Amino acid sequence: MNLVKNLVAGVLLLSAVSACTTMNSVPLSNYTVFTEDLRRDLESANIPLEKVQFFNDKAINIRREVSDPNDIKVNPEGQITMSNGKSIQTINVLPFTPGVALGTGSGTINVSWDDTQQDTKGMLFNLSGQNYFLDVLPNNKFKYKERTFDLQGGSGARLFVKKDLLKQVKNSRETLKGRKVGTN
Repeated sequence: MNLVKNLVAGVLLLSAVSACTTMNSVPLSNYTVFTEDLRRDLESANIPLEKVQFFNDKAINIRREVSDPNDIKVNPEGQITMSNGKSIQTINVLPFTPGVALGTGSGTINVSWDDTQQDTKGMLFNLSGQNYFLDVLPNNKFKYKERTFDLQGGSGARLFVKKDLLKQVKNSRETLKGRKVGTN
């Protein structure tokens, strides 16, 4: 009887775990964090970052409320009225969405996920330690397309690349032991 109970409990546990996983989950084993060392290796191999396929590891969600200037009216008493209120602009980038570098600087990479090709600057990632993190302004503000958004999610998002990129880089490192005077 205990064997049947354990078997039923095992089947229920297995089905509960499999129900929690989704078909859209990303196999992290295919990706690696994009580091400053990897950037240097790519640059020394003359592979421009604009040719690298980047990915974000966390969902990035930004939002801003905008008043439509056509809806704002001033009455004869000088009071401001809005006829339709505010419009809300929300932009979401799901985890491991493919992106491209639009510009780079020392310790920075601007990456765009916009498939309409209208994004000319991208989202800024700054080097911190060895990793590139999404640039978040104080008070969870975020600059995108020359506008300020509220960052709803994505703080701490990092850049990733597929592991097969590592095969394109021939990495040769050696440590020199030094040379003393009087030896050939």
